[in-house]
Amino acid sequence: MQQMDAKEETNVHSGKEITCTAAVAWGPRQPFSIQQIRVKPPHKFEVRIKILFTSICHTDLSAWQGENESQRVYPRIFGHEASG
Repeated sequence: MQQMDAKEETNVHSGKEITCTAAVAWGPRQPFSIQQIRVKPPHKFEVRIKILFTSICHTDLSAWQGENESQRVYPRIFGHEASG
């Protein structure tokens, strides 16, 4: 398989729906389910970035524990502190 540089890889997926692997929480304190999800193309003024690693911060942890009623929205994908 030929490896693409970053610019070529970006152009291949530009404006298209993609499939990603995500750890999905289906309810408070429920185990995460690793599954494939579909991600729609970005809207105007949005960008798509490739996430290699992410962590669960304290806000995510309290949401997963169901501590704040306003954060009890499921299914949910945590991990907004990304690097990559």
